[in-house]
Amino acid sequence: MTNPSLRRERDWTHSLAVARRRSNIGRALAVILLVLAAAVLGVIIASKFPRPAAPPHVLVISVDGMGSAYYMNPAPGLRTPNLRRLLAEGSYAEAVEDVYPTLTYPAHTTLVTGLMPAGHGIYTNLSSRVAGKNPNDWFWFARDIKAPTLWDEARRHHLTAASVAWPVTAGAGIDWDVPEIWNPARTPAPDAFYVAHFIRPLTLLDVFLALGLPKRGSEDDENRARLACYLITEHRPSLTLLHLEAVDSAEHNHGPGSPEALAALERADVHIGEVLDALKRAGIEGSTDVFVVSDHGFLPIDRQIRPNIPLARAGLLTLNSAGEIVGGKIATVDNDGSFFIYWPGGSGLGTEVEAALQPLLDQHLIRAQFNRNALREMGADPQAGLALEAPDGAEFTDAAIGDLVKPLEHRQGSHGFLPSRPGLQSGFIAWGPDIRAGVDLHRIRLIQIAPTLLEALGIDDPHFGETPPLSEIFKGGRGRDQTAVPAASVKGE
Repeated sequence: MTNPSLRRERDWTHSLAVARRRSNIGRALAVILLVLAAAVLGVIIASKFPRPAAPPHVLVISVDGMGSAYYMNPAPGLRTPNLRRLLAEGSYAEAVEDVYPTLTYPAHTTLVTGLMPAGHGIYTNLSSRVAGKNPNDWFWFARDIKAPTLWDEARRHHLTAASVAWPVTAGAGIDWDVPEIWNPARTPAPDAFYVAHFIRPLTLLDVFLALGLPKRGSEDDENRARLACYLITEHRPSLTLLHLEAVDSAEHNHGPGSPEALAALERADVHIGEVLDALKRAGIEGSTDVFVVSDHGFLPIDRQIRPNIPLARAGLLTLNSAGEIVGGKIATVDNDGSFFIYWPGGSGLGTEVEAALQPLLDQHLIRAQFNRNALREMGADPQAGLALEAPDGAEFTDAAIGDLVKPLEHRQGSHGFLPSRPGLQSGFIAWGPDIRAGVDLHRIRLIQIAPTLLEALGIDDPHFGETPPLSEIFKGGRGRDQTAVPAASVKGE
């Protein structure tokens, strides 16, 4: 027979356990309801206050010397699948009117400032304006740029930037900067050890530990693309600038449209594909607008003209025994397709210069001449007193001895001419998540590109550059002005 007190104790214990289970179930249900309520509240808040979009990224790839004809009228059999895809899926210009002279360094500085050379200060490739002094120095250093750049704007808005071989960036305020520069005592050839002197120590260490030295015998563009891919995947810069130069070299040596130039363009297309793949690996393809641009086109040449010879004969330039310019009353800068001459204002030397050049005019070796006022109207070097334009099939050189005209052994290519001459127009293709497909801008001006790149970065600065951005290429009609600035007529004189 069960003890009554013991039975009451068991009943009490059982009731307590049931109560505890019910309490635990109640607490669990309360927690579940709380979690569900928080989730519903989160959905409501998210619908009213959506998460900010991923920060924008902009990739700019300059294919030096790539005239717009290469993608608008490609040669039969040309293999450029990446360019073709970007062109088909993005916005583009049929032609871009360049600056004068149509040279790499002035044009690339316009691409990052939106200004003509007279505004940004990089008037030519060569930097010296004193006869015989540092004749092989180029405008390598960013300190010579007299206007705000894209990387200045990026830094001011707390964005990061990377640059690989972009002209005029030595010493620039760029987070990861590997500038284009070479020893002026040697030919412009890749020299990683020389370039290393102009890279910040931390960037140099970062790149060296990750990639090592360039492979012996490798093409410079291959190393540039490899470096850009690393910086993108490792650091994900807001702005990345990449300069590829092999197309330009091939056109100089073999002429525009030559088999060698086409092969170089196909290799450039491969490098473009490599950098696009890097965006995917970095996880930023969906937030990156890509711009493929160029600095100038090319014209074929078969001879060279030497204006320094009559200028030296007239006593305006001083030569040493080897025929090298060591001084003079004037200074000259050879721009290949054009030739700039400098003398002090008020010196009266202009009359002597014109008299010395008369033999070239008599032999039709000068297509056109532009005085100081004309150059200022074109936004060119305001310091130059006179500019000479080379005739069809010819370029100028800086030689001061020998024959006045030197025939070339085979067809080559050149630039530096007036931007309005057919064949000199550069290119512009835009592609990415913010870019509309199928927008044909027809003809634009080089100065319109930098404000467009700034707009792609999400920065609104109405004082940047000379023109509004090309807002019609953006989804949603962003920008300061919906109307593109018309380019000047592109036609032969």
